[in-house]
Amino acid sequence: MTNPSEFTVQNIDAWELPRHHTFKVLGETQYPLAQVVAAIASCHCPTFDAASISMRASSGGKYVSVTIEVYLETREQINNLYADFNSAPEIKLVY
Repeated sequence: MTNPSEFTVQNIDAWELPRHHTFKVLGETQYPLAQVVAAIASCHCPTFDAASISMRASSGGKYVSVTIEVYLETREQINNLYADFNSAPEIKLVY
């Protein structure tokens, strides 16, 4: 996983914690994107429930979006999640 000191979310002080937060992650359908996203989320959010995962294919079928809900308690979790999502080669975009 990525060194958290290499990645910092801008405006992180605006996040009210603790909170439930939804992430949408996009990637190509050739990858097991749901498993990649679940592994990253589980690593940083001990209460992550894989049952919260939903997936949707693009109209052309080349891309898939994976949506998850996590419970965030610290700014470190936020930075680490974004850092790992952004460093995963299977992931094209996260928001």
